Amino acid sequence: AAWAPAGARWLGAGAAHREAGQVVVQKFGGTSLGTTEKMEKVRNIITSHYDEDNNKNVVAVVSALSSETKEEGTTSRLLAAAEGSVKQGEYLSFLEKIEDTHMDIVYSMLKDRKNREEAKQFIQGELDRTRSFCESLGVIQEISPRSHDMIIGCGERLSAGLVAAVLREEGLRSVNVDLSNAFPKGLDTSRRGYQHTAKRTFGAMLQPLVKQGIIPVVSGFFGSVNRGIIKGVGRGYTDLTAALCAGALHADALQVWKESDGVFTGNPTKIEDARLLSIVTPDEASELTYFGNEVLHPFTMECAIEDRVPIHILNTFKPESGGTSIVEAGIEELTKLRGTKCQGIAAVCSKKGIPVLNLMSNRMLDSSSFLATVFEKFAQHKVKADLISTSVSNLTVTLHESTPRSSIDALLKDLEEFGKSVFEENRAIVTCIGSGMRHQKGLASKVFHTLSDANISLEMIAQGASEINISVVIPSEDMDKAIHTIHKAFLTEE
Repeated sequence: AAWAPAGARWLGAGAAHREAGQVVVQKFGGTSLGTTEKMEKVRNIITSHYDEDNNKNVVAVVSALSSETKEEGTTSRLLAAAEGSVKQGEYLSFLEKIEDTHMDIVYSMLKDRKNREEAKQFIQGELDRTRSFCESLGVIQEISPRSHDMIIGCGERLSAGLVAAVLREEGLRSVNVDLSNAFPKGLDTSRRGYQHTAKRTFGAMLQPLVKQGIIPVVSGFFGSVNRGIIKGVGRGYTDLTAALCAGALHADALQVWKESDGVFTGNPTKIEDARLLSIVTPDEASELTYFGNEVLHPFTMECAIEDRVPIHILNTFKPESGGTSIVEAGIEELTKLRGTKCQGIAAVCSKKGIPVLNLMSNRMLDSSSFLATVFEKFAQHKVKADLISTSVSNLTVTLHESTPRSSIDALLKDLEEFGKSVFEENRAIVTCIGSGMRHQKGLASKVFHTLSDANISLEMIAQGASEINISVVIPSEDMDKAIHTIHKAFLTEE
């Protein structure tokens, strides 16, 4: 089969079709796979959860191999090769470096001659096709979203083939499952409910393997996606692939293996006293992801919740740490775990480099027409608003940091007819998040006074309707001071 080019000889071996017992889906990021030492840890994690005799099955979903620096990761090198070929410049050296990274692991970990030769042929075949594709890009001198996908998908295909070979070296029956052509007619991720189509497709590919006790190693990339996977799904699409596979197989758990222990009360690289949270709710995880603590791809949580699959975030290099579980939990349980000092706050997070737009109405439109017309202009120029604060005659909006300056300038020009605009850059958003906050009277006031007492100026205040976040906009130079102040007041253990 096209989706199992390496290790296909295992398909008929071993146990006949059987009822799938326990199924755990494990997602491994690229930095968990980038060297022989890291690959050995991943192999050990997979084998420790797999037990064919007791019907304990594992499905691994993998990202492209990456190193400590993003520029040296497989995906970055593939994109550099594509860009070089479009400009009719250098691209072969990037592909050679990718081959070297993968072959280092092949020669270090694969001692069985047949297995090693299969893996080498698979890697060389993938890269030969990518070289040919880059040559064609040099002729047409442009790259479409579909071409972009064909390039970056190579990284996940290589990774899946390599991990499957490493598992076969241990005597396990494993095949790589390539999702690049899972949707030959295209998958429209802008349509509501597209995840159900994806789950049916993934389930049909994976269930027969799992029932035979085979370990599928799945490429985190899937195609083809209308508009391309980056625009259609976003970065972190491997998280979503793992969640869709878990839902398709009615998995007992989705484990996301990363380089950190899990979710903390604050950024541990900035706040020395930040503590690991053993549990966060799905709502908390979604808010944390949006406001700067990159937990998971946002839609991943929604899919996992829909399918009632518990999510566990774990450290590849410290499997014993326990990690963080993303599960529904009541206020009493959360209070028992976190104590009363936090007053419902689970974590404080931040992001900087935020543009802020303030628009004072010229009263040419009534308040409802003013807001409706202004946000039509936002949509027209594809300017994404994050936090919004309004009054009868004034609108203050933080803009997503990824918004191109050209789009902002075009928007500002159009807004001149509605009033006076003031645009400021380099602001920071500091956010307190916690499911227990909605039950705490006066908490917002205490947060604001805590910041004010630290001589931090609040330029904007916002709170979502769910009441599980309180956000403030402040000068960027005060961001670190603000998160330390809040953490010390509410989250540092006494």
